[in-house]
Amino acid sequence: MRKLLIIDDEPIIQEGLKHVIPWDEFGYEICDVGINGRDGLNKIRIHQPDLVMLDIRMPGLSGIDIISQLKKENFTTKFIILTAYSSFSYAKKLMGLGIEHYLLKPIVETELIQVLGKIEQERIEEQKLQDQLASYNKLNEEWTLRALLEGKQDDLDEPLLRELKGKELQLVRICGDLKQSNNSWLKEKVAENTEHIKLIRKDDFDHLLFIQNSPVFMKLFLAKMRKVFRENGNQTIVLLIASVIDRPEALFTAYKQIKELRNFHFCFSEKQILHYQEFTTCTKVMKKPDEGQNRRKLYHYIEFGDKRNIKKIVSELELYYRTSHFSKERIKLELFEWCVSLFDFIQENYLDINIVDKNVWENKINSQINLQSIMQLIVNELLLISESLHGGSPTKGHIVDKVKEYIHIYFNEDISLKYVANLFHYNSAYLGKLFKKETGEYFNVYLHQVRIYKAKELLMSDKYKVNEISRLVGYSNADYFYKNFKQYENMSPKEYQMKQRKGITS
Repeated sequence: MRKLLIIDDEPIIQEGLKHVIPWDEFGYEICDVGINGRDGLNKIRIHQPDLVMLDIRMPGLSGIDIISQLKKENFTTKFIILTAYSSFSYAKKLMGLGIEHYLLKPIVETELIQVLGKIEQERIEEQKLQDQLASYNKLNEEWTLRALLEGKQDDLDEPLLRELKGKELQLVRICGDLKQSNNSWLKEKVAENTEHIKLIRKDDFDHLLFIQNSPVFMKLFLAKMRKVFRENGNQTIVLLIASVIDRPEALFTAYKQIKELRNFHFCFSEKQILHYQEFTTCTKVMKKPDEGQNRRKLYHYIEFGDKRNIKKIVSELELYYRTSHFSKERIKLELFEWCVSLFDFIQENYLDINIVDKNVWENKINSQINLQSIMQLIVNELLLISESLHGGSPTKGHIVDKVKEYIHIYFNEDISLKYVANLFHYNSAYLGKLFKKETGEYFNVYLHQVRIYKAKELLMSDKYKVNEISRLVGYSNADYFYKNFKQYENMSPKEYQMKQRKGITS
């Protein structure tokens, strides 16, 4: 119901107006009665009625005085002026104040109903204009916000720029196809907080612009939003959050950060919230693994069917790309080229091996949605190639040669008889006996001999310290290295080094 306030200094008129028509049937309820001009003005301020019926001539303040004052105070109340005088001068003053509705006393019911109908029609027309203006302003605001994201500075909505100027702003992208119910919820909540949040649709994504909010407000809003989304079927929504900016023109920079975060998310697909500041300050860029060295090592791992080290090399490569800050297009291209180079290297040594077609492989790489799925694809393909190269367990005579070859290549790694036996699909006890029979040495003794031999080569150079050499040849414990070296050479590594250098200089 709309509120009606009656203002007249004559009690009989007051009572008459209360009952002249059934007000509730016309959508009004009488909220109060003003007994004179000043009393009426105060009650208008208190009740803020939709419609006021007031006498034009009252002691203290006239109806025209009241309307003039309320216009200064930006009241949008509708008025019906009551007068006992059909005066042109009054009518002229009322028209100057934008008041078109006045009735002569005594009030005729049909005339009052007619005026109420005109007022209702005015409201309908005013509402249409307000809706059109609101729609225009909304479109203009949306265009301006998108233009700011694109770095445009011309023909922007000045009121919006003034609203944003000098305030802290933070942009958030919502990644994922929202259910209709979640989309409606989001629009409703943004409309409720329009001074603090703007919704921007750009490049097929919804973006939230938080305005002058505390970090707690944004955190709570996003937490609530994600909870609602999950409950309504959007469990995998990802949020990309740009750094805080302090002027609307910097939204272009914030949007660039959002696009960079998309590349980060390609590499960190397990994360559902990505902050730009987190990745730029905490993610240390790794040095790229040596391609030639890695290719040779990986080739041997594939040849020996060494699943553990195949996965290790691929994991190291994945870690490099996770910290690289490269675009997903560049990552996919580099990984495709890396694989092709490795495949060609394998093909050169095994002409009969069936390697996946390059075009097929390129399509497989490009169809993956994140870095993790690409790396898993690569691991699976390398294991498949390894199985075809390995072709089952070697024969008894050949297995010892393969084990010796493996030791000479991987002496510097943490290897054991058990691990090598598993690698070649042999029982460790049986392989140990076979190795002793063929070489005359136990597996561990042979491994130590190779390591000591390699250490002696390194000791001939002054490039490394003794402690460094112990690690380079596979000893994690320097004391253990000293003990074994002395056992085999009857002198310490340092003594051996000094002796060799003396021999060179003499």
